[in-house]
Amino acid sequence: MLAIDVSNDVVRTREFYGGYGFTLPAGFDAAGAVSRQFGVVATPTNYLVDANGRVVWRHYGFRPGDEAQLREEISAVLGSD
Repeated sequence: MLAIDVSNDVVRTREFYGGYGFTLPAGFDAAGAVSRQFGVVATPTNYLVDANGRVVWRHYGFRPGDEAQLREEISAVLGSD
């Protein structure tokens, strides 16, 4: 799992991640190169990429309460319960 942040405020972003206990590696894409490559149209955008580098699932945006649906969709793609 990896996070790519589109802001250029590294300190504020790291404080945000720390406040929520996120421990995943985070990169920064203030210039938007990764966003353009993956066709990001909303934030957050979540991708599941397989071992061959293919995007096998994506989800745009987030609202509180989406967690159960996201968990179900990801589990279905991964073939797990």
